Amino acid sequence: MNDIAEPYMVHDPREMAGQLINGNWIVARWEHLGEDEDLDHWTAVLRENCEELGVDPYVINIPRKSLTIVFNGALPAPTFEQLENSIAAIEYHRFLEREIGPRRLN
Repeated sequence: MNDIAEPYMVHDPREMAGQLINGNWIVARWEHLGEDEDLDHWTAVLRENCEELGVDPYVINIPRKSLTIVFNGALPAPTFEQLENSIAAIEYHRFLEREIGPRRLN
């Protein structure tokens, strides 16, 4: 898998955990974590939902980008290039002040 899909927003922690089961990874913009940008709470809720589904989340915080990356620790990790491209896509939307919407259904 070399292509990076158009970013889409997922709000439900259980759906996020489900995406991790499928081998997808999450790039969370801290400004979307709620009014207080409470990263610790967001991470705890995500871990709780992952545990319920048997997912071992691997969490990487990138403070200088105000981003968190999460992937399924039981599956092959995304490559550096894939993560770099994902971050670039998120930063592009952030630069344009473009909201990231829900996943489009075909």
